[in-house]
Amino acid sequence: MKVSVVTPTLNGVEYLRECIESSRANARNGIEVEHVIVDAGSTDGTVELARAMGATVLQGKDRGIFDAINKGSFAASGELLGFLGADDVLVEGGLEAVVAAYRRTGARWVVGGIRWIDGRGRGLGGLAAPPNWMTPRMLVCLGWNPVMHMATYISRDFYAQLGGFDYAYKDCGDYEMFCRALALEPYARVGRPVACFRRTGQNNSASPVHKARAEGEIARVKAVHGPTSGLEETFWKYALKTYFNARNPDWLISKQLDLGRSRLKLQPHAHF
Repeated sequence: MKVSVVTPTLNGVEYLRECIESSRANARNGIEVEHVIVDAGSTDGTVELARAMGATVLQGKDRGIFDAINKGSFAASGELLGFLGADDVLVEGGLEAVVAAYRRTGARWVVGGIRWIDGRGRGLGGLAAPPNWMTPRMLVCLGWNPVMHMATYISRDFYAQLGGFDYAYKDCGDYEMFCRALALEPYARVGRPVACFRRTGQNNSASPVHKARAEGEIARVKAVHGPTSGLEETFWKYALKTYFNARNPDWLISKQLDLGRSRLKLQPHAHF
């Protein structure tokens, strides 16, 4: 089976070699991997490196990351389509687990777990795939997206049916599309990490501008898929929060450590 991995880039050469090598390492046991790089005008050697490593490269301006992913996905030829950041990596055996779940269940999309890593590749905890009984109504009550795009694979026909990502969403296009997908059919769940999400401090989620824009986009998604009852929203928010905390103890510890560091930064400096 051919699996296409789509990576949007703009001056992403720093980690790109590791990203491409991780996808190539997953091409085994009957899995062919096509890695498509969609570049928006890099000047740091990203395109040259990608070509030298055998990736398919598409170049040209786009209307944001989700437009770039659409371009790469519709141009790709794999039966399954996945999305991987230039600074992220696939876990060894991750695609085997995805393909096995896809074949076993007949589901048209598959969601796995992720591990967080830092710039040097050191582990920072992880997040297991969310339960496949979750509905879009529950998902939007949570207020953030636990369906990690770098661990999500969608069949070509389902992606076409969905029309890909809505690039009008600059930060939450994955959240919005996964809610639409979930409204049509549940995903197959992979009970192991599929990819590593690198937290470098430069991720969009760390930017105040992106955070503010994401809040507005989340509200738009909630208006379409969420409940009208504030009581129901509160119930599912805390029910799912409890579920994720209980199922992901290392993630819970990591959150508490981050919170502790943030509080220390906010404390006034002592004068001696």
